[in-house]
Amino acid sequence: MNDSLKSTSSYISSDMKIDGHIESKGTILISGKVAGNVKANSLTLETSGVISGNVRATDTELMGSQKGNISSKRLAILDGAKLRGNIVCEELIVEHGSDIIGKINALKKP
Repeated sequence: MNDSLKSTSSYISSDMKIDGHIESKGTILISGKVAGNVKANSLTLETSGVISGNVRATDTELMGSQKGNISSKRLAILDGAKLRGNIVCEELIVEHGSDIIGKINALKKP
């Protein structure tokens, strides 16, 4: 992958609402609302952020609310995050104070 694509960042501010799928080869930071699937190299869902859809990312950090399944190599669910969906990941970090309902499959690939 090209280094310029790796460092590309997109920001969805708290006053934005997007209806539709989002795909990026870089980093996405979401403070607003997304109704649709999100695919990115790196995804951060801030405390004010809401995703209603599935997430697929290499590195995912949740602080906001998400309703949908997550597939991520590394997933961190931080204090205050709310997740309603199934998880498939290799590395899982869950902080005290997070709220999760769903099945978890956290298995390192050989």
